Amino acid sequence: QRRAMAGTRGGAVNPLEPLLAKYRTIQGEITKLQTGASQATTQVCENELVLKELELLEEDAQVFKLIGPVLVKQELVEVKSNVNKRIEYIKADATRIERSLKAKNDEQNTVKEQIQALQKGK
Repeated sequence: QRRAMAGTRGGAVNPLEPLLAKYRTIQGEITKLQTGASQATTQVCENELVLKELELLEEDAQVFKLIGPVLVKQELVEVKSNVNKRIEYIKADATRIERSLKAKNDEQNTVKEQIQALQKGK
């Protein structure tokens, strides 16, 4: 019963509670987006490293791709093209994540300002 009473004042709901809950939710979303951005950056670096390694190979070199337990022979030109496409896709995804992150940060700042305004009003 004490917990139920903590968020109330004489029967009225504390206006800070929903804003604080929203702030915490946004914080969690920002953390997920930051993790996604970090993973995308890592994937781009890994794929660029693969591309550099592929550039060192001679044009007639044999290249294999591991698919499950099987090594499948592939053409070097095709592999380079696939890696380039993968890099482009990951970079596009990273850009989308960065836009979402900026939007969430803006939303968080708005909620923060609302919380501060309510706290000053008391």
